Amino acid sequence: MTWKVQYLADEDVVQVTAQGLHDRAMLRELTRDAVAAGHRHGTPRFLIDHRLTRLALGTAEIFDMPKRGEDAGFGNQLRIAILIDADGPARADFEFYAVQCGNLGIHFMRLFFDRDQAMEWLKSDRRPPG
Repeated sequence: MTWKVQYLADEDVVQVTAQGLHDRAMLRELTRDAVAAGHRHGTPRFLIDHRLTRLALGTAEIFDMPKRGEDAGFGNQLRIAILIDADGPARADFEFYAVQCGNLGIHFMRLFFDRDQAMEWLKSDRRPPG
């Protein structure tokens, strides 16, 4: 496993820090781990730090990854901030993924180069529990 899943209690966010080369199977496992942590801690907000990640995916695989309406049981409170390196080799792949998500109407995921901006977005528009 080349990622670490943490619950940031002060921010009520699940943070996943990944590194190294990731293929589709690894990304699915990373997603399962993150979703499980979100359900365990009752939070629909995720910061996925992919600044040190490289992708072993072709264009067709990236194109097929997003699925319309897939909220993993978190409903309309789900937000996923993906932190990437602006100068990294995987930037174009992550940007292609984000465009494909937008084309499919998936608006709960955004890319960021800055962690503080990602956290600000994750904290915005939160409904009180209840």
